[in-house]
Amino acid sequence: MSVTVRPRVPVPAAGRAAGADGKTPSSAVPLVRPTAAHTTDGRTAREVVFYRLGKKFVDHERSIPEDVRSVLYYTLAIGHHTGVIDCLEPRLATSRAVFVGVLGALGAGAAREKLAGIERFGEIELKKEHVPLLKPAVLAALEACGSVPERTGDPEGLVTAVDVPSWLEEFLFLLDEVQCEPAVYAMGRRVS
Repeated sequence: MSVTVRPRVPVPAAGRAAGADGKTPSSAVPLVRPTAAHTTDGRTAREVVFYRLGKKFVDHERSIPEDVRSVLYYTLAIGHHTGVIDCLEPRLATSRAVFVGVLGALGAGAAREKLAGIERFGEIELKKEHVPLLKPAVLAALEACGSVPERTGDPEGLVTAVDVPSWLEEFLFLLDEVQCEPAVYAMGRRVS
């Protein structure tokens, strides 16, 4: 996965701290991150968002040489992702504080460790092989919260969970989507 690094933007002179002489010191140029920047930095990230694979495609807009095209289609045929662009759509979001509560609700074990990877590494990937690990732990946490998952309809777009039980319920539905669809996977990231 490639990550775009955005350059830091210098603060205009009006926003800088003045020195003892009332002028802005040239050596004190604080740098701030643009408000539109998207980061997994643990110091600035405020939310945890899970994205679900929405679609895949091969970029046919570019001219692909014939000798490379045969390799591309061969790798697609055997299941590799060379040349495939995955389009991930946001599916479940919450604050990092709620997510920490989720980790606490899961208790010690492999499921908690898998999800804690978001705090440790900034992001995790959830595939079909992770569903048998996570689903029982989520169901047990929901039972401990006294909540029964109830789907009234399919969500359209992003669902924002405001507390631990609602996050666990929506995450359970996301796990079902990953389990039921042949090529679907999810990715969780901490974001600003």
